[in-house]
Amino acid sequence: MTEMTGRCHCGGVRFRITQPVAGAILCHCRDCQQMHGNYNAMAAAPRDAVVFDADETLAWYASSDKARRGFCTTCASRLFKDNLGSDRLMVSMGVIDPPTGLHVMKNIWTQSKGDWYELPAEVPPA
Repeated sequence: MTEMTGRCHCGGVRFRITQPVAGAILCHCRDCQQMHGNYNAMAAAPRDAVVFDADETLAWYASSDKARRGFCTTCASRLFKDNLGSDRLMVSMGVIDPPTGLHVMKNIWTQSKGDWYELPAEVPPA
């Protein structure tokens, strides 16, 4: 799929991803668990491929000295993780419009995963 679209729950933040992404990365770190209520599934999109059609309600929270999180100030949708200095922007899979055609390609920070679930299976990119 060449271009994907996405938005927050209220539509105050709308975006397009104009270049292909390889698959979903599932982060099981404690920060993601606390912020999302579970692990976070993300697509690593080239930073310059994320084009905003609306971002009036987009705000950024400095979650550490190395990363910030993007969310909607109206509906509180958790949208992005920005690892500072990276050429990729992590986009939460749940806000990308289906169908994505993507699969789980990698689990990260698995040592921090909750004790109440098993790791989802990984499918290497084709």
